Amino acid sequence: MSQGRRTLIVGAGIGGLTAAAALSRRGFEVEVVESAPAFSALGSGITVQANGWAVFDALGIALPDEDVVPIGQVEMLSPAGKPLMKGNPGDSFEGPPSVNVHRADLHRALLAACDGVPVRMGVAVTGVEQDADGVTVTLAAGEAERWDRVIGADGINSVVRRALLGEAACRPRYSGQTCWRFAIEAPDRVPDVTIERWGVGRRIGLVPLARGRIYVYIVLSAPAGTPAPGSASADEMRRRFMGIDDRLDPLLERLDASTPVHHGDLIETRGVHYGVGRVLLIGDAAHGMTPNMGQGAGQAIEDVGALAILAPKTPVGELAAAMDAMRSTRAKQIHKMSWRIGQMAHWQNPVARWLRDRMLLMAPESAMIKQTHAMWQAGVDLGAQIRAADAAR
Repeated sequence: MSQGRRTLIVGAGIGGLTAAAALSRRGFEVEVVESAPAFSALGSGITVQANGWAVFDALGIALPDEDVVPIGQVEMLSPAGKPLMKGNPGDSFEGPPSVNVHRADLHRALLAACDGVPVRMGVAVTGVEQDADGVTVTLAAGEAERWDRVIGADGINSVVRRALLGEAACRPRYSGQTCWRFAIEAPDRVPDVTIERWGVGRRIGLVPLARGRIYVYIVLSAPAGTPAPGSASADEMRRRFMGIDDRLDPLLERLDASTPVHHGDLIETRGVHYGVGRVLLIGDAAHGMTPNMGQGAGQAIEDVGALAILAPKTPVGELAAAMDAMRSTRAKQIHKMSWRIGQMAHWQNPVARWLRDRMLLMAPESAMIKQTHAMWQAGVDLGAQIRAADAAR
């Protein structure tokens, strides 16, 4: 049995709160610090695919039925709006569901799962130093705290990663694409299927959510640094995007200042890194990836599944290496594939686009489903390992 169970988790996002719930339920003394002063209105949607749901289930984390919508049928459309690929991989998958959920609903469920875990808001970490006996964490207010281990779950611009690896190793890689995201209540416009339409240098996604809401994302090829004051205003959204899709226009017309719109460049970490010694990295801090496979949340949840297996039995100073051995190959595969899909979707060359679209049209639906099932199965297998590890303790 490992010694030193006092654990500080930096970041109260999906990975951080899932880790807090998982470790506290396995006997660890856990606290969470979050630099934001309060939980803001998280105004977009997210998919929790079957691999992530399987780990949630094994960890004892549940999402209320009324908060989720099965992903169901998915259609990828050409610039002309004709299907390039379509299918419902969940129909034939003998495992847990894949769902769409509003980020605020998911966050609320994770906070409920962390019942009893202290979550300190408005507490920014500025430094992390470890030695043979523990980790010293320096806070922005000047205090220093001592912990047995620290888990950096503080996103793609992780302070913990930077403290561990240095500034040069933490510069993100820009994908060449910028993205607007919002969720809007429009019961009369909720699509029957999840849609992604590819255009020349842009993509539009419409995703059904619970309670008559729709998650919308618009991805555009653009120079780095496109996000700016006013770039996500309702008027600017209408100026840029009205007229490019008949399903999008009515939603843009309903946008007002009460609908939070997030505009950010799509970036990734340069490589995958799970930390050193007593300082671990999980989720986007370990492997920030572009969202083109919808696996950012899933891989953070899988990280926590591995943590739940390894932490109770691994010496505290060896946990980062154990995480790397268990998770690195899988995370690198998803990280790389997500980048490639995003680049392919935004090809500018007309011949390359024509060949891409022909290949997608000719690909059998069964091949897409088989690949998706293989990706999901790794999470299902991880869920079974979590249950076996818990039963053996």
